[in-house]
Amino acid sequence: MMLQPTYRIGLALLFVWSIQVGISWGQDSSGNNPGKDKEPKGKVAKEKAKKTPGFIQKLADESDTLGSKKPAVNPDKLEGNRAFTAENYFFAIEHYKKALRVDKKDIQLPFLIAECYRLANEIKNADVWYARAVKAGVSNDSIHIHYGTILRALEKYPEAVEQYQAYLRYAPQDAYIKWLIESCRLAQTWLGNPARYTVENLQRFNTKNSEFGITPMKFNAVLLSSTRPDAMGTKLYGRLGEDFSDLFESYVDGQNKWSKLRPIPGMINTLGNDATPCLTSDGNTLYFTRCSNKNGACRIYRTTREGAGWAEPILVPIMADTVDVGHPALTVNEDKMYFVASNAEGGYGAKDIWFMNRSEDDTWEEPVNLGSTVNTERDEMFPFIHSSDTILFFSSDGHPGMGGLDLFKTVGGGAEWEQAENLRNPLNSGADDFSITVNEKLTSGFLASSRLGGRGSDDIYLWNFIPYRVTLSGKVYDDTTGAVIFGANVRLVLEDSSFFETTTDSLGQFYFKLREDVQYRLEADVAKEKIPYQVHSAPRKRLLYYPTDTTFNTNQTFDDTDWIIDLPMRLVPTEEIRLSDILYDFDKATLRPESMISLDSLFDFLQKSQGISVAIHSHTDSRGSESYNQNLSQMRAQSVVDYLVSKGITQDRLSAQGHGESKLINRCSDDAKCSEEEHQLNRRTTFSITDIDLDRVIVKYKRVTGEETEDAEEAIYKAISDKKKMSRPGRQASR
Repeated sequence: MMLQPTYRIGLALLFVWSIQVGISWGQDSSGNNPGKDKEPKGKVAKEKAKKTPGFIQKLADESDTLGSKKPAVNPDKLEGNRAFTAENYFFAIEHYKKALRVDKKDIQLPFLIAECYRLANEIKNADVWYARAVKAGVSNDSIHIHYGTILRALEKYPEAVEQYQAYLRYAPQDAYIKWLIESCRLAQTWLGNPARYTVENLQRFNTKNSEFGITPMKFNAVLLSSTRPDAMGTKLYGRLGEDFSDLFESYVDGQNKWSKLRPIPGMINTLGNDATPCLTSDGNTLYFTRCSNKNGACRIYRTTREGAGWAEPILVPIMADTVDVGHPALTVNEDKMYFVASNAEGGYGAKDIWFMNRSEDDTWEEPVNLGSTVNTERDEMFPFIHSSDTILFFSSDGHPGMGGLDLFKTVGGGAEWEQAENLRNPLNSGADDFSITVNEKLTSGFLASSRLGGRGSDDIYLWNFIPYRVTLSGKVYDDTTGAVIFGANVRLVLEDSSFFETTTDSLGQFYFKLREDVQYRLEADVAKEKIPYQVHSAPRKRLLYYPTDTTFNTNQTFDDTDWIIDLPMRLVPTEEIRLSDILYDFDKATLRPESMISLDSLFDFLQKSQGISVAIHSHTDSRGSESYNQNLSQMRAQSVVDYLVSKGITQDRLSAQGHGESKLINRCSDDAKCSEEEHQLNRRTTFSITDIDLDRVIVKYKRVTGEETEDAEEAIYKAISDKKKMSRPGRQASR
């Protein structure tokens, strides 16, 4: 929750291998911690940063001179200084407050109390006491840096900038402090333009202690790290009042509720820190970080399932014994492991993210640093590799951020990664945000944060992406007249053949909600009884519309989008359509070979239009008797039907209608004198569409009721949190 990662790592019981009493990653075996205060960068800034421990030591030295010529320090301040030196901050706070009641004019006491609260991760109390110290007249480079850090963690960015600018009076050229000022201003813009996420505290899993490093297991279960009181380690009363971290698990019970967290069964938890679990895709192998409670050394271990628990963990040899490693993250196919190493040779400083390939003989190859697009001079930790193996998530306080550790992502693979991108608020806050997990669709997961509003020092949160608002609207209308069609059936068909269905309103309009990254087909049809007479100028009878459809997709959706697609409907012609070159032998109904070419085009049409039925009409001229012409035309129409049936068109879609000389199209009746060409116009074969079977035209899909739901793989995230209506997150209150 603070700017300085060394304090966060060495003092806040968060980062797995560094949650040791009095031990930080930079500490040597004798208990010295030369790398503890390292916020400022540059020669001047480093010299300034070293004044804080020196100042405290000076106070402690003065306390040890009771009886000398120097002014005596009251006993409670003396005990407070000794507790501070031993990093027993809660004891130190108690004694400093007692000393302040005795000597209210000692302006250093509010500053010392603020320092204790800061180092104990109590940022709200630290804010109160830093403000009191400033009001009392305390002014030094240390208070401005550390108070600025607290204000930044509380998202009080303008006030934090004031403190950083006050520090620049001591070191005007300090580039790092200037960078912090720019980060504060950038964070303010992010607060005003939040990313599309909701973040919910999972109170079921959280306590007043630290919970982090949650990862989903199979069968609706989770595994997480916690310093809750039932952990195995010895309590660190004076420092933070928390245990060493252990691994815990929880399952969804028969009532669809999460069971009480219990220590993971098997040979994993020890008296030291055990945390940051990483499971293989089959759930049978577990990697995690273990830090010794004796010397603070941190290593990655591997264990496998053994009955109902886990077998004795085996050390995974990575780098030299002098380098602390942890935070394992495995790719889906287990061919790469990403991890964190502290001050390793070839790194960029502090803690870096590295990776190593698994060789064919199941051993790990030499580690490779991820490079400057990921790693900085400060701390990069908690890697998480997406199932695609191409997106890496991690936490850092070395890239521009909102305060403390921020969450970042980068795209690439191996040692080649793009410049890290800040995930912004609400995923990030002014406090520490870390230990993120991400589902396959990049829409949901967990994270840990020490942000305000939590139950403890670090809490686990559930985050969800707010889907883009994607809608589809349009109208159905007659393509010839432009008149809208009321009551048309409109289907929105998905890739899996499920569909949503609606009917057009009185304005011919329809509306659907869509989802991004989906291929859709939009279809419309109109039942015969739904077609109003006034839509067309045809004879007073209900006609038919051809069904219509179109396809589209919502891929590459990066903002709220409203699709508008109109569907024109074309009326089926009621008139007979003449088939050219349908020839018969004289006085016969037998089709001549050259007739087949024209009939094959009709066959192709029927083959592509499975729901359409047609009538074959045959007409003769007026020569000959009416009865003879009627019989001849009927036989000729039937010969066309028989031909189409022989080609595969079903009989129920065809009918033969002979009209003889009853429908002449010119003046050539029995008494008229006409040329052969005029008589030929009456000798014709035509077809007309008699019906459209919508049940055959439109494939019967699986109907979807209600809104689409997430895939089954999302169940683990859904079970944790009550479903709430998604809304765009508003600006968060100043903290």
